[in-house]
Amino acid sequence: MGAFIAKMLLPTVSSLVFLPTASVAAKRGFHMEAMVYFFTMFFTAIYHACDGPGLSILCFMRYDVLEYFSVYGTALSMWVTLIALGDFDEPQRSSITMFGVLTIAVRIYQDRWGYGIYSGPIGSAVFIITVKWLQKMKQLRAVYPEKTVYTQQVGPGCCFGALALMLRFYFEEWDYAYVHSFYHLSLAVSFVLLLPKKNRYAGTGRNAAKLSCFALCCCSISPGSVKEKTDKSAKKKKNKLPRPVWTVPTERCSTPILPVYTPPPSTPVKGTSISKLKEMNGWK
Repeated sequence: MGAFIAKMLLPTVSSLVFLPTASVAAKRGFHMEAMVYFFTMFFTAIYHACDGPGLSILCFMRYDVLEYFSVYGTALSMWVTLIALGDFDEPQRSSITMFGVLTIAVRIYQDRWGYGIYSGPIGSAVFIITVKWLQKMKQLRAVYPEKTVYTQQVGPGCCFGALALMLRFYFEEWDYAYVHSFYHLSLAVSFVLLLPKKNRYAGTGRNAAKLSCFALCCCSISPGSVKEKTDKSAKKKKNKLPRPVWTVPTERCSTPILPVYTPPPSTPVKGTSISKLKEMNGWK
């Protein structure tokens, strides 16, 4: 009885292999991909837990909804992994990613178990990557990317991905619990291998983007990064000299100054003659 229960719980436990995959993606700077892997792990584990004995209390959603999000998360994980491998520039990268998010949602809503749910995203991503890499090879007149990418990432990643799809569609009838668990493991390994070693948009050193619980929950940057930014701004203010808006001329104006005109008194002063008044007013 205990072996039967363990066998029924095996697909649920094997779904947790996507958690190390999400951790590796976050470590390499692929935060969006890490969130997609975590999304896939969560709904896949809950979906398989509803099939297991004594875990029906975890089914907080309808079974068909959990099934939909489990398949959708898996297909979306394949899409974002291949797009990250293509190393596209912005805004192409975000546009292609969003295109896959929308089209995969519609495709899986129509059919959740056909071959097209995975072959469509994989085929489209491979075609886009091939066109981009061939253009780069034509410009550089050399192999793009480096040969190590093909031998260490693309080759092994595609082998584990092909193994996962074969287990998923052709060998599950042998023993569902064990075969499906190996399917989860092979898929997670293929994601880790295909994902590039570093996200060039994530920054380096102190400027590297960091994914924290504070950033996820509050939708803002972490306090550490705020402190670093304030320190940098304070240093910039110290190094910058104040620039006055108005400039004061240092040389005096060489134009001649006109004599000040003093109007004559309205009433003549007693005891003064006309010649005296002329002298007082500067008249000749």
